[in-house]
Amino acid sequence: MSKSKIDFEKAFLKGHKSYDTAVGDWWERQAANGSHQKAYANVAKFVAAQFKKRGVKQPKVLVDYACGSGYFLAALAKEFPSARIVALDGSKKMLERAEARLAQAGMDSGVMDKSECFGAKGPRIRLAQTSLPNFSLPKGKADAVLFVFPNLTPAPGDQPYYDRHGYKQKPDTSVGRVLARLREMDPEDEVSTVPPQEMYDGLMTDRVISRNLRHLLRRSGAMFKVDYANAHRDELSRLTHIRSLFTEGALEEAVKEEKSEVFFKYLRNQFHRSQVILDVFHQTRDPSDKTGGYFISQFVAV
Repeated sequence: MSKSKIDFEKAFLKGHKSYDTAVGDWWERQAANGSHQKAYANVAKFVAAQFKKRGVKQPKVLVDYACGSGYFLAALAKEFPSARIVALDGSKKMLERAEARLAQAGMDSGVMDKSECFGAKGPRIRLAQTSLPNFSLPKGKADAVLFVFPNLTPAPGDQPYYDRHGYKQKPDTSVGRVLARLREMDPEDEVSTVPPQEMYDGLMTDRVISRNLRHLLRRSGAMFKVDYANAHRDELSRLTHIRSLFTEGALEEAVKEEKSEVFFKYLRNQFHRSQVILDVFHQTRDPSDKTGGYFISQFVAV
């Protein structure tokens, strides 16, 4: 099925199982192209460089969160040849492709149950199928978590799980509602067309996912998030930047005298112009999503 015939909005209603459908085949084609391969190599090298700056050549445990079909996982494994890597994904189809890809590359890898994938025994690269977010996974085991080109979409039936794990937590909800209602000064800003409730749902949903990333990390562990972007992060409007920090769990300032919980500190960002932005265009069909690329944001767990 071609990208033009995929109803992404309908497909993503399946939540983590959406990638077992035609969406997974579309993503496999995207991830295999030259733009994505270059991006995966850039991200892996960026992560390695940050550890080297801290005097840590090889972290012990890395997590590839929502690893997909394993293209980035392979790049990460090459950059960190002695690290144990836990690769998590909700799609059976994607993990089967990742398993085959790593086996063909001769890497020490294998499928493990999610309850055992952080244990001492097992292959160097562990592939585990699990819905994400998952707060029953072992807490505080990872030195770094990587979330590359995130596109987690909860199914309607997943909402109670999100509710129990931060979606309804105060004062986060108060801050989220204020940020959802605020509007940019530029009346032509596309963000202003998003209904407040839809904006709020997106903010709180992404925040629960960030909370799960923190759950997996030890204190002072590193989180690297790679987002599609139309411009450099420092070119974002102030409101967009504040919203981003809120969803990432890194907003330290108060909003209308309310402070949300902080579980990450934002450190730095690197922008790359790239055709990977077309992933977004395929879904939105918005011409403005034809230009841009991605940025890598680095955080430390607090």
